[in-house]
Amino acid sequence: MRALAVIAVIAFHAWPTWFAGGFVGVDIFFVISGFLITSILLSQLEKGTFSIADFYVRRIRRIFPALTVVMLATLAFGWMTLLQGEFQQIGKHAVAGTTFVSNLVLWNEAGYFDNDGITKPFLHLWSLGVEEQFYILWPLILWLVFSRKLRFLWVACVIFLISMSANLVLVTDHPVAAFFSPLTRFWELMAGGVVAYLQLHHAQRFTRHGTALSLGGAVLLGLAFWLTNEQSLFPGWWAMLPVGGACLLILAGKDAVLNRLVLGRRLPVAIGLISYPLYLWHWPLLSYGHIIYGQKPPMLVKVALIVAGFVLAYLTYRLVEIPLRERRDRTRVTWALGLGMVAIAVFGLAIGTSVLRERIDTHGAEPYLAALNDSQYPGPTLAPLRYEGVVFQKAASRGPGLTVFLGDSVMQQYGPRIEHAVASDPARFSTVIFATAGGCPPIEHTVRLPQIRFPLCPKTVKAAYALANSGAVDTVVVGAAWYGYFNAGQHELLVDKNGVQKAFPAADAQELAYASLRESLATLRKNGKRVFLVLQPPAGAAYDPQSMYTGSRFASIAPLPKVPGFDLADFRKRNAAPLARLTAIAAETGAIVIEPAQSMCKDQLCPVLDEHGAPLYTDSIHMRPDYSRRAASFLDQTMLNGSADAGAQSAALVKRPAL
Repeated sequence: MRALAVIAVIAFHAWPTWFAGGFVGVDIFFVISGFLITSILLSQLEKGTFSIADFYVRRIRRIFPALTVVMLATLAFGWMTLLQGEFQQIGKHAVAGTTFVSNLVLWNEAGYFDNDGITKPFLHLWSLGVEEQFYILWPLILWLVFSRKLRFLWVACVIFLISMSANLVLVTDHPVAAFFSPLTRFWELMAGGVVAYLQLHHAQRFTRHGTALSLGGAVLLGLAFWLTNEQSLFPGWWAMLPVGGACLLILAGKDAVLNRLVLGRRLPVAIGLISYPLYLWHWPLLSYGHIIYGQKPPMLVKVALIVAGFVLAYLTYRLVEIPLRERRDRTRVTWALGLGMVAIAVFGLAIGTSVLRERIDTHGAEPYLAALNDSQYPGPTLAPLRYEGVVFQKAASRGPGLTVFLGDSVMQQYGPRIEHAVASDPARFSTVIFATAGGCPPIEHTVRLPQIRFPLCPKTVKAAYALANSGAVDTVVVGAAWYGYFNAGQHELLVDKNGVQKAFPAADAQELAYASLRESLATLRKNGKRVFLVLQPPAGAAYDPQSMYTGSRFASIAPLPKVPGFDLADFRKRNAAPLARLTAIAAETGAIVIEPAQSMCKDQLCPVLDEHGAPLYTDSIHMRPDYSRRAASFLDQTMLNGSADAGAQSAALVKRPAL
């Protein structure tokens, strides 16, 4: 089961859209941990051999060896490759990791699924924090249970219900808190604890039904992996699937058919033995892959990093964990491990306060490197909103009206501007809902290929248009990376309508997509909506911060002598065909066209750097949050529903693009 859990987590971290439910592997780990620890504690308490000091010594000897090695290696590699701000952050996270409060720190920063999470090499230590916080309280509670002769199951059920209730109360309006809080997670470990009690005292009642239990557990885990994703209200009720599945598999016993023939085979057992160091190693490797590449690493790089994780995990197990476990001078080893963790905390504090500085010499290229991975969606003032089973984001205001934004990540990049506008003048602007999904064009009846990478696109786009057509909505804003989708050579879209399937870049497939978009906009207008069609802002290699410097993080980095500007005329010429079609569709349906370039560019030149020489984009197509707040004011008009100056703003700011 440990092998299943760790492989699921690794698959999710490497390919989150392919294995969208893999993160529930952490919940399986919680059940296993609760089961194992409670089994040990109950056995000792019933025999009268329990010692709280001995318990924590065992935890130190189990947790600290691999954790010390991985944290030291991660910090050392960070010293070699990270920039000042990145290095300071990893120092802070190192302190949190050594004190087992990573979940609380990350809770305060953002969330598990936020865009910049991939650049935090110690992100995965949040689950270790939850476990260790449980281990601080649980032995003491069990000691009180036995010393006061209380009934174990009653106490366990009360804790389970309190934790589960907190989970269900918080998960809708405070999903980040529900994900990271120990209070909302203890029920998962407690479920494992209850299974431990049942196994110790009533094992035969369950093992006689072992095959049925193991099959039932497998079904629940399969449903967990298949049905849950980052859109799910998690943990919530959804976490019952992996938790229930893990509990049933454990209750089934080792002789159940599935457990014996699958989970008990040599390979799963071997992976299970190294699952803890493998979990520790895999995430820093993947995280550094993203940091170094400044974007998603290629497939082969991810595979190589995962293989390296397995190798390092095996070496850690054989050369560190086993030797320390077998040493007889337990007291000396425990003190050494404890002091080692204190030393890492001191290093982290020194790094976080810039007493210990990074190695890399950027020769003035810091602004370009700092722009990589600089994104902020959803931002701090956006709140999740569930509609037809899909999670959107809402910026609430006190002004009249409701505006819905439909699109992909190019539309999401405007989030910082919308948040800023609504927060600065909430009485003037309408409430805004981002009914968007990264990588999903807002064109009904289209499928983004390969579909395994974008499984939620059809459902999300359908729900987005359903929301946009609902009675409460006044204004709809549709935008996307249009030119990337419609330019010749694009092979990532498939149109599937009325039983007819056509694949891009075929002309008839593009015609079907254009017709679908026209039909959707016409329906919105028919339903009385004010509709804006936002063309794609300037995009291309000239905006990519990686094109502005030479060298690498492993040696030194130098800025280019001159960073060229962006030729708007050439951009429009290269995208003339989709630009003309989209403009025509807007004219036919009565939609108002917004061309961002008219505000962002001047005299056919578009800046790629700000007045301080920092890149305006984080990659070739997405604005940085600060630039979005300043430059995307052309969208303010879409949020003036019901206000007196809405019509004047539209007339003054909207022009037909020059072709």
